Amino acid sequence: MAGFAHLHERRFPIEEMRIVEAWELDAPPTGDGNNTTAFVCRPTRGSSSWSEHAQGRAVDINPFHNPYVKGDLVLPELATAYVDRTEVRPGMLTVDDVAGFTGAGWGWGGHWRSLQDHMHVSATDR
Repeated sequence: MAGFAHLHERRFPIEEMRIVEAWELDAPPTGDGNNTTAFVCRPTRGSSSWSEHAQGRAVDINPFHNPYVKGDLVLPELATAYVDRTEVRPGMLTVDDVAGFTGAGWGWGGHWRSLQDHMHVSATDR
């Protein structure tokens, strides 16, 4: 995939990458791990429809360093130190890091307006 090849060229640090276990889907989103994931059979947050991850069309990269932010909600819960994107630290995605994905036509949740899902890249930009 062009996106991961680009991250590799940039020496982007991916902390962990493994298959999500079923019990983890019901665990509180505290941020105890920083697992980069792709296929996860789960509904979209706040919905009953299948997520882009369940369809095999999305990847979450270093979720602790790249949290989901909607208003006062931050997920993982312990990742509030990474909400401010002005001080870039190792493992935080930037526009330059996701260029391999966006150049291949994928969307990045860091560009969304109603919320930011900094960890999320997807083939459908959803």
